[in-house]
This record gives sequence, structure tokens and C-alpha cells, in this order.
Amino acid sequence: MFANLHRTHNIPYLLAFLTSTLLYLWYGFVSDVSVSDSALSFHREQARSGSWWQWISAHFMHTNFFHYALNMIGLALLWILHAEYASVKSFGINFLVLALGISLGIYYFSPTLTWYVGMSGVLHGIFAWGIVIDLYRKRKSGYLLLIGLVIKLVNERFFASSTFMAELIEAGVAIDAHLYGAVVGLGLGVINVIYDRHQRAQNCSKVK
Repeated sequence: MFANLHRTHNIPYLLAFLTSTLLYLWYGFVSDVSVSDSALSFHREQARSGSWWQWISAHFMHTNFFHYALNMIGLALLWILHAEYASVKSFGINFLVLALGISLGIYYFSPTLTWYVGMSGVLHGIFAWGIVIDLYRKRKSGYLLLIGLVIKLVNERFFASSTFMAELIEAGVAIDAHLYGAVVGLGLGVINVIYDRHQRAQNCSKVK
């Protein structure tokens, strides 16, 4: 796995890490404005009234150290699992589409969620995207990862109590964002596969 990594595969993960880290340090130790009051967090009314950047910026924000650390650990795990699939361009497009998709999902389908921060929804989406590529490349581990993702989402939706995690991150766990991220990520993975097959077919026709 690591043998297939090129230095450029590290860049998008590093950029996501640095952006989240700088924002965490700013709001945690410098700014007098709390994360919940920040103009970078997703606030339903503000987003609707023209604060368009919140649809993206909220996904780099975190409520406290535990929230930040958990998501950065998740980002590192995704780097280990699927960094070989990611270029700066593909990761950037995926991140933007996932952030927008999750924010739109929250806005239209989770009306009780009035504000949101955190990268976990996007991470679920990047994970789902990587699973589709695993399956496309006939990696058996993809099936195990897919089963694990489904079990996690079902458990969050119907069985798990999020009280402990909510206390840890000092905010409610937005399980809807995880679901929206996974759905959008699966869709991105399918689009990636269709595009790759189209490119391969074109290359084969040129050779003939």
C-alpha cells in the first residue's frame, strides 16, 4: 500500500490537516469568538441569507480538542487506506462536493440542526468513495470496509447512544451528516468508476 504512494498523494491530506489545525488553534487559543458564534461555522439562517462560504468552511471547524483530534485521526486513517487513489485535484473536488452535499442535506433534510461544524461527514464520504474504488479494483478488503461502514451507519441511526461522544466534543453528534457524506461519497465513487471505464474504452479504441 505505502509503496504505491507518491509524494503528491500526501498533499491534499496535509492541506486538510493544516487548515483544520490552524482554525482550531485560532479559535481555541487566540480569538475571543467561540466556534458556535464564528462566521465560519454553518448557521442555517446565515447560510440562507448570503453567508455562502459557511457551506464549505464549517467542515474545517471543530468544537474542541477532542472533536478536532478524533477527526484528524480519522483523516490519518483514510490516508493510510486510500491515499494512493487521491490526487490534489480529485481530493479537492471530492472534498468540495462532499462539503456542499452534506450542507445541503442538513439544510433541506435536517431542519432541527440549526448549526454545524466538523469534518466527520466529509470523512465518511471520502471513506465511502475509497471503498467504491477498492471494489472496482477487486480488492477484497473493500467488501469488509463496506460492511463496516453500513454497520456503523445503521448502528448510529437506530441503536447507538451518542451521549458520551456528545459530552466529549461538547456538541450533539450530527449522525445525519455521516449518512449524507456516505451517500454522496458512494455517488462520487460510482462517477469515478464510470469515468475511468470511459477513459479506458477511449484509449482502447485509439490503439485499434
